[in-house]
Amino acid sequence: MTIQDRGQEGVHRRTALGFIGEVTFFYVAIVFASTTTILPGFVGSLTRSAVLVGLVLTLAEGAWRLPQLFVANWLSTKPRKKPYLTWVAAVSRPAYLVLAAALWGGISKRPAAALALFFALHLFMYAALSIDSLVWWDIFAKAIPLQRRGRILGTSTALQGLLAIGAGSIVTWILGGKSLSFPGNYAILFALSGFSLLGSLLCWLAVREPVEHVPSTRLPWRIFAGHVRGLVAKDRLFQRFLLVRLLAGFEGLALGFYILFAIHVLGFPPSMIGVFAAVQTTGAVFGGVVFGWISDRFGNHRLIQIATLIGFSAPLSALVFSLARPTGFAAYSFAWVFLAIGLFGTALFVGFNSLAVELAPTEERGVYIGVFNLASGLVIAWPSVGGWMVDRTSFTILFAVTAVLTLIAHAASWSLYAPPARQVSRMISRTRSEMLPSVASYRHLDTDNISG
Repeated sequence: MTIQDRGQEGVHRRTALGFIGEVTFFYVAIVFASTTTILPGFVGSLTRSAVLVGLVLTLAEGAWRLPQLFVANWLSTKPRKKPYLTWVAAVSRPAYLVLAAALWGGISKRPAAALALFFALHLFMYAALSIDSLVWWDIFAKAIPLQRRGRILGTSTALQGLLAIGAGSIVTWILGGKSLSFPGNYAILFALSGFSLLGSLLCWLAVREPVEHVPSTRLPWRIFAGHVRGLVAKDRLFQRFLLVRLLAGFEGLALGFYILFAIHVLGFPPSMIGVFAAVQTTGAVFGGVVFGWISDRFGNHRLIQIATLIGFSAPLSALVFSLARPTGFAAYSFAWVFLAIGLFGTALFVGFNSLAVELAPTEERGVYIGVFNLASGLVIAWPSVGGWMVDRTSFTILFAVTAVLTLIAHAASWSLYAPPARQVSRMISRTRSEMLPSVASYRHLDTDNISG
């Protein structure tokens, strides 16, 4: 290996570590401000409206997913996209630090003002992620070869989980300790989340962005919309993929209400929020170890099938608890719901996002990622609908409807299959010399996604 090769390998290693560090610290930040445990608990301390609790997830999902297709076209002529994430993150990621300062300043004495400030900052931070996420995945696909992506995502998820177990213990102590009470306990959690987000930004600075050819002019929005429709109409596998993602999104109906059910119906103390957050993180750790290997070895379509099965198990388990109401030690098996959420989240991150990148031709990567995230954003109403269902019916009805819909998502996931680029890649890795003629017949494919 020449000195130049060693230098290039060092750049690749630093870039990989930058990606791992960025997403790891970001995930730890989300543990301290989880949209499925911490934030619903915070909003529930200020209001009894289940609709407002559901709005936590609705705003988070919609704010960062829905604008991404427009962001994709806006960034399409930018040869370097890293600075856009850097500057947007520098402005938006201190949002929870501002909220922490406001809580320490006494804003919780006026619940309406506290809720208004929370939702404004929450919306602002997640709206900024519409640029953040698109740029992150675009550079990840440019900088990391296909055959290494699963390992990097799996490693980062396992590391996230290990750190987040400690974060979950801190959450348990903060919310369960007698020395800390509302709103100071939540102010500390928001401060920890804000500092973790800044740590994530520092890791991002180590990422080296390769330069790819980009169009010299941006398509007018009307022509761009037609171009997007044409791409989706011609790609049957991508259509199936989007359908499965939309169906899997029904898990959001109940996602923000498992913790309320555990506290208000099953009778767990508020300190169990931290325990359940730690259990959810344990699921992410295990998923990070296993799912990256499944992605590389069997393909992301298989991982999505596993993800949707796990996603179905959470509302099904909650439904059983709603009907049976076990007591004593058996009640603690409700922790499976949060373990399943952690597993599903990891599989969603590694499986769905990786397959979206894998399906995209190089020159259309931003469009494919934008369409995927836009489709994912179409499920934003479900948490608020779930809140409406709880107010009008019961937790039992909510869990039953969610279980049926997520079972349909799992059934639909079996229509997915490995993209041709991955099939060629796996054939080459098995026997390179025997497959050379076959590789020639696939020259129309995206060669950046063919290993070898």
